[in-house]
Amino acid sequence: MALYINYASMNKLPKTPYKLLLFFCMQQKWRMFYLFLICILTGFIPTVDSIMLKNVIEEIEFLGVGETLGIFSSMGIWILGYALWWELINWSGRIYDYLYLKTMPKAKAQVLDTFYNYAQYHSHNFFQKNPVGDITNRITEGARSFEMIICITNEKIITKISITLTALFTLYFVHPVFALVFFAWICVFCSISVIFSGDIAKEYSVDYSRNKSKLAGNIVDTITNIASVRTFVNHIYERSYINRYITQGIDSETSMQWFIFKLRYVLGLTCTIMIFFMLYYASLLKAANKITVGDVALIITLCLAVADNIWDLMREVSDLLEEIGTFTQSLSIIEPYLLEDDENAKDLVVTEGRIDFNNVTFEYQYNNNIFAGKTVSIKGGQKVGLIGYSGSGKTTFVNLINRLYNIESGSITIDGVDIKNVTQDSLRNNISIIPQDPILFDRTIKENIGYAKIDATDEEIYRAAGLAHIHDEIMLMPEKYDTICGQRGTNLSGGQKKRIAIARAILKNAPILILDEATSALDGVTEELI
Repeated sequence: MALYINYASMNKLPKTPYKLLLFFCMQQKWRMFYLFLICILTGFIPTVDSIMLKNVIEEIEFLGVGETLGIFSSMGIWILGYALWWELINWSGRIYDYLYLKTMPKAKAQVLDTFYNYAQYHSHNFFQKNPVGDITNRITEGARSFEMIICITNEKIITKISITLTALFTLYFVHPVFALVFFAWICVFCSISVIFSGDIAKEYSVDYSRNKSKLAGNIVDTITNIASVRTFVNHIYERSYINRYITQGIDSETSMQWFIFKLRYVLGLTCTIMIFFMLYYASLLKAANKITVGDVALIITLCLAVADNIWDLMREVSDLLEEIGTFTQSLSIIEPYLLEDDENAKDLVVTEGRIDFNNVTFEYQYNNNIFAGKTVSIKGGQKVGLIGYSGSGKTTFVNLINRLYNIESGSITIDGVDIKNVTQDSLRNNISIIPQDPILFDRTIKENIGYAKIDATDEEIYRAAGLAHIHDEIMLMPEKYDTICGQRGTNLSGGQKKRIAIARAILKNAPILILDEATSALDGVTEELI
């Protein structure tokens, strides 16, 4: 079964954390519902357990001293019932584990697939603005935090709320005063939690998540550029640079944990007061013979169980808020696209291959106009060279033809068709680009060359490599075409990377070919042959 989510437009994904969480949950709504239902039913366990214990104690109380022969006849039903009850608890736990196993791995995969799929269609600006490590961290953390949000909500919060409500209902039937005191305490506890753990706690958690994401992004950036660190012997500087982000993370986490510490103390104090009144009033009622020893045991066990659960509830809420903060950070992945196909966009069909820049104006975010009213015409079948000093806009010219950016004014046409009016995929399918610095996947040479044509035969790949004058060198390698190129092609020389990129462009065989200093790493003889 496919993991991807079918939706008409990726831009229709919800842009708020709670709506997006609901969106992912609805992909497996019935399994999520059953998980939710089991957690509610689990909340009955402490109450039923206390009631069972109450009856066992009351039955034991009627046993005489030294009475051993008739124990099973008088206590057997409760002993057996209590044992079966615990086996039922065991079964419910395993059913939950089975549903979780069937639900959560696929749900996480859907989150990963959706975030990744959305990210890969962003414009060049997005990837220039966001470090690779930061993007990767937000995608993976988005899936992890989704699982933790569901886990904490179901197993911790929903279960504890169910425990509290069933305990309140049970205490009412023992004596209404216990239910009243218990309900008053719940109101005080929840009011304090809502007032102090709302926007304030969320602000702390979002700030902490943001700093954690920045730290991960900068570590990946430094490791990616480790060659530059070594070349300039800047290990100490990079350590101090990363330490700035570590310090920010420590400060934000300390602030968040200190806030939670103070909040937990106040909530714990309310638990202490509630237990005191419950025990005091239970003692008064027992002294007046208005409740039994079993009732006292029921009240004590319920109060302690619920107090312990409520005590942990705030910790779970803080963990939940932290995970929501992390998930919120991942929403930056699904920010609106800067480059989108027009609703009526058609596929580009190249006939002649004429490229026209018509009064084009373009600028980068922090630069003056790279092009101001630029008009250029390149006829089909021509071989045109662009010459200019570094930074004059040669690569930008190439990127604009490939529509990696939107221009401010004017138009760029191919065979008289404005590239804004055609689909981006069809535009790029008609253009082969060999970049200045070719970047290869950490895959085999065959996979890197064949990337231009996924269904290419081995013969087609070998032919393209031969035309790029790299085939003979590949055949001398121990693994031949199964040789792993390494990250960004680090296992190969600069010239080899260039020729593999050229072979890939040859295999694509698009009607428009653009070489951005594609032979700069080659010797003169090889360049002439190609």
